[in-house]
Amino acid sequence: MAVNSRNLENSAWNLANILVYPAAFLAATPFFINKLGEDVFGEWMLMNSYVFISVHLVGFGLSRSIMANVSAAVGENDQSKLYAYINAASRILGIMMLTAMLIGLGIMISPMEKTGFFDAYIWDTIAVATFLIALKFPELLYQNIFKGFENYNMAAIFNMVNRLTALMVHILLVYRGFSILGVFAGSLAVNFIMVITLAYVIYRRLPGYKLRVLKVLKERKELYYFGFWTWLQTIIAVVSFQIDRFLIAYFLGTATVTYFVLATTITNHLHRAFEAVVSWFLPKISRIKAAEQDTQEHFYTIRAFSVGFSLFIIIGIYLISEPLFTLWLGQEKYSKMIDFFKLFLIFESFLLMSIVPKLYLNAIRSLRFITSLEFMYKLGIIAGMIVLFAIYKTAESLIWGQTIALVLFMPLEYYLVNKRILKQNTIKESFLTFLPTMMIMGAILSSRWQLTAVFIALSLLSYWFTYIRDKNFKLKWLTE
Repeated sequence: MAVNSRNLENSAWNLANILVYPAAFLAATPFFINKLGEDVFGEWMLMNSYVFISVHLVGFGLSRSIMANVSAAVGENDQSKLYAYINAASRILGIMMLTAMLIGLGIMISPMEKTGFFDAYIWDTIAVATFLIALKFPELLYQNIFKGFENYNMAAIFNMVNRLTALMVHILLVYRGFSILGVFAGSLAVNFIMVITLAYVIYRRLPGYKLRVLKVLKERKELYYFGFWTWLQTIIAVVSFQIDRFLIAYFLGTATVTYFVLATTITNHLHRAFEAVVSWFLPKISRIKAAEQDTQEHFYTIRAFSVGFSLFIIIGIYLISEPLFTLWLGQEKYSKMIDFFKLFLIFESFLLMSIVPKLYLNAIRSLRFITSLEFMYKLGIIAGMIVLFAIYKTAESLIWGQTIALVLFMPLEYYLVNKRILKQNTIKESFLTFLPTMMIMGAILSSRWQLTAVFIALSLLSYWFTYIRDKNFKLKWLTE
């Protein structure tokens, strides 16, 4: 596996990896809602959340840990350490896979009572979903080995083929009248074939490698250490960004979940796309840091690119949202979703500011610091949504609660990062960096197109003077 510096290519593959499947799934969403009904579709989305939450909580932060440590071993040209990391990760994830399979088997053979949200087949569906979770662990290993080698194209191709094939199977099964239990069984079959294929490709590209999962290796401690802190970050992220749909399901019903989840799914994948565009930043900084070179100019340049690109996409999607979503969903379904979507775009405009600081601090191994920052603002998100929801009891209040928390805590995070790491102008770092985001919020909330245009122009001007004209911005770092 040869390693080349292909920042823009990696960004493109990451972006395709994140966006192609959601675009296809969302295109098929009206079909699924019509065939399954709003309530059952909402149940399906909650089951997907179960899979997502379980993989991220049980995965112990190993996704980024594997990528970062593989990347560091490649940077040091140490094959023995590289293979030791892979074997240590294989052992850890193998134990997790077997544990998940046993849990799934236990659910399947145990008599379970009917729950309030779901139909009688719920426990069988949970069992099959748990087997799917088990297969996600070896997939996580192989995907992050590719990324550690900066083979983002291979990781993206396998992931897109896997998910698009599963989507086609889902469409066929739903068309033929199968329930969501059949849908998860189809996902399980497709994912099994893909994991076997990934294993075959990976091991053929590791000359002299021997799989040893029974031997306990000292490198597991390094994986655990990095993984523990990113795992803590993941726990609070999963809780803060998934709890809202369960609150809505319990208090407002699964039909409301359908349109809330549509809005949050689009913005969640936007956020993942914004992360993916710059995710190559983490392994690159890990290697530069290992070589004891300065990395701050990289931080400023990548942050400028990330913020500019992300805000441009957000305002572009907002401007075309009405004709696009009306064509996609129809006027009735569009009217049920659009208010959620606009509020989530505002929320995302502030959340995207956390992407590069998180990647950078993880890459330079400032793990306790970034974990404390993640806990700070995400606990604020949880508190904000619960407090406003307790007062207003509406789905919109959940989103406003999260957004208000970010408006308060994101500048505080930037102040702390600047004070401890960057040591630049405090006012510029803590407040001026948020001017473009504030202007985008004004553009989305404006009721007249003239005001929207003014706010967009102000956002462009503030972005130019705050980010591009910064003395630390170096365009060459994007193409090196």
